[in-house]
Amino acid sequence: MRLLALPVLVVAVAASASANVLWRGDYETGDLSQWAGMEGLTSRLTIVQSPVRQGKYALRTELHQGDYANSGTRNEVENSSAQFNEVEGNDKWYAWSTMFASDFPAPNTWQVFTQWHHSGLTGSPPLEFDVLGETIQLAHNGGAILWRAPLVRGVWHDFVVHVFWSSTNGYVDLYYDGTKVLDHQATQTLYAGQYTYLKQGLYRDASIADVAVVYHDGMVMGTTLADVAPSLANPPPAPVPDAGTPDVPDAGATIPDPVAPDAGVPVKTSSVYMLPGGCSQISPSSFAVLGLVAAALLIMRHRRQR
Repeated sequence: MRLLALPVLVVAVAASASANVLWRGDYETGDLSQWAGMEGLTSRLTIVQSPVRQGKYALRTELHQGDYANSGTRNEVENSSAQFNEVEGNDKWYAWSTMFASDFPAPNTWQVFTQWHHSGLTGSPPLEFDVLGETIQLAHNGGAILWRAPLVRGVWHDFVVHVFWSSTNGYVDLYYDGTKVLDHQATQTLYAGQYTYLKQGLYRDASIADVAVVYHDGMVMGTTLADVAPSLANPPPAPVPDAGTPDVPDAGATIPDPVAPDAGVPVKTSSVYMLPGGCSQISPSSFAVLGLVAAALLIMRHRRQR
């Protein structure tokens, strides 16, 4: 068993070494320093220790009507560093978790909680996760719905997104709460001649009056599924059913074959005992019979002589 363990260990180490996490925005620094900037009120973007999905910290985003920044009602953090801009041909994976507060308002209008904003000044982004009424969805250009699911409040939801960034042959893979719900869904992920950058928090229709709270945690960017969601890339092996002990009928006591006896103890089959090697021996009762025959022959012989 020890000889088999070494190759397994080597494979595990190699897999770990191949991981290529490009950036983390998981708030484990205890502040917003992992993100390049923010749009909105810093007082509405706070680091909390409860609730969290992983680690020690998460982001609490609160949005009020009138929280106005950059031409919209929003409080968002952004990863707008040039090194992380998504351009034609980029192939990236992202993972994070989001929880909507138990009283999160959901009127029948749009609220964006994660988006890859384009570098243009107007229009909807090529990819955005938003809330529309009692539905969460992934949309392209604000209108083409790629995926949707019911809005469930008060629990963490896990998102893993794979995007091939292209204005002509882009596609998206999506895992939601551990289940793959989109498989290479073709869509335009870039606008021609533009790039995108990541934003997260809450951005919504200015007509919404109620205060909204949403939490985000664990954002990570990489080049493979294993980088951002190791548990999905390497799920534990399925348990193997116990085969149990083979049901072999009890052979019982061995009875020596009279024709081919055990070489040890001879087996009585009649008045003749078979000895090892196939030789035979006459029993005592046989001697008595032979004696009577011999005596009769002697008497007959004696009479003939007279």
